[in-house]
Amino acid sequence: MGSSVMSRLPVLGLALVVALLAAVPAVLADEGEITRDEYVARLEPICKANTKANARILKGVKGQVKQGKLVPAGKRFIRASGALGRSVRQMAAVPKPSADTARLSKWFKYLTNEKRFLQLIGKSLKEGNKFKAQKLAVKLNRNNNQANNTVISFGFDECRIDSSRFI
Repeated sequence: MGSSVMSRLPVLGLALVVALLAAVPAVLADEGEITRDEYVARLEPICKANTKANARILKGVKGQVKQGKLVPAGKRFIRASGALGRSVRQMAAVPKPSADTARLSKWFKYLTNEKRFLQLIGKSLKEGNKFKAQKLAVKLNRNNNQANNTVISFGFDECRIDSSRFI
């Protein structure tokens, strides 16, 4: 009996080595996968910087529109659009949790739409078309609500879109 166990040891040892080698990629893949909490932690500083930039850019823009200063207000919306675009590019570079890829892709489409709406509002104001800008602002708010609803389960704070922060 002792000799049969001894004769099987090299085979068992080889099987164990093969099993361990097969498990290494799975372990490395798990370590490389980002969790939702890690993802949120990496995005929040980017969103916070964008929120501060846009708060500064858009501070008092509502008053400018009310006073009929549409061209300077429009320029500020266009600047805010550019700042958001830069932030979205930074956010898109962060690896996404694979389980949330579809949801985050949808969210990024809403963020891209937000950038586009800010640009269009700015363009409308620069053209003196306050009514068109107001219509676009309603669409922007609807888009932002949909974006927030898409990622509500992530628990974002800074990445939650709150237009009232800016105006």
